[in-house]
Amino acid sequence: MARILVIEDDGALCKALGMMLTSAGHQTVLFESAIPAMESFETDSAFDLVVTDILMPEMDGIDVIRALRQRGTTPLILAISGGASALHGDLLKAALNLGAQGALLKPFSKDVFLQKVADLLAAPANNA
Repeated sequence: MARILVIEDDGALCKALGMMLTSAGHQTVLFESAIPAMESFETDSAFDLVVTDILMPEMDGIDVIRALRQRGTTPLILAISGGASALHGDLLKAALNLGAQGALLKPFSKDVFLQKVADLLAAPANNA
C-alpha cells in the first residue's frame, strides 16, 4: 500500500491515526511536531501522502504545506483541523488553496478518514 507521513501534535490522536492507517495496510511514520518531521524529510522524502494537522505550535500545517510545495516535492497532502469554528474551516480552505489535495474537519470517524485517504491515493497522478 502507501507510505504515509503523519504530523499531529496531539500524541494520542497521532498514534490513533497511525494505527488506523497501519490496519488498512499502509506504512506510517509519525511525528508529533512539524519541525522534526520536516527535518527528517531532508533524508527521507519517499512518501505517497502527508497527513498534517493545521494548528500546531512552532510550525503549523500551513507552513508544512508551503515548505513541501516550495521544495517541489510531490506527496499528496491531507490537511486536518479540529473544532467546529469558522476559523478551522477557513484554515482548511487555505490549506487546499496552497496545494493540499484533501481536508477533513476533526472530529472524524475512522471510516471517513480511511475513505478520504483511499480516495486521495486512488486519484489520477495528475491531481497530485
